[in-house]
Amino acid sequence: PDDQMSLVRFLLYSNQFDVEGLVATTSTWLKAGPRPDVILSVLDAYEQVQPNLLKHAQGFPAAADLRKLVATGQPAYGMASVGADKLTPGAELILRAAGRQDPRPLWVLAWGGTNTLAQALMTARAARTPAEFEAIVSKLRVYAIADQDDSGPWLRREFPSLQYSVSPAPQNGEEYY
Repeated sequence: PDDQMSLVRFLLYSNQFDVEGLVATTSTWLKAGPRPDVILSVLDAYEQVQPNLLKHAQGFPAAADLRKLVATGQPAYGMASVGADKLTPGAELILRAAGRQDPRPLWVLAWGGTNTLAQALMTARAARTPAEFEAIVSKLRVYAIADQDDSGPWLRREFPSLQYSVSPAPQNGEEYY
């Protein structure tokens, strides 16, 4: 529920962002079966209020456009769900956004686990030249809410140049405070 409310709050400011994707992931509290249906249900509610939001400010994206950006990440928890043959629509979405010819950074906000980002970077490292791969890593700005799986520490070890903001906590969620 807290991530649903974070998404509601994000949508109330969505006119200030260029939203590239909304990826359903696993987390400390959801070890398997990401829930894109929850994202879609929040977008259904947003669709009802978006016309009113537009009365106060321009640029709120249409719910239909945001629905096209919903993708599912890794189906299971942590690095066990990452590998050479485990590319997901969520990881593909991250790679497409990071590969765009746009000089701005690409912010990845991780409210759950980061294994879909790990999959994207593992895939890119295997498929791109070193220069192309470094261009992707240098474009990313990650903001993670704790380490909700073991992929956060892996990402920071594997890609030390990755700009990654987190307040590390054990994956059991006991130290979120």
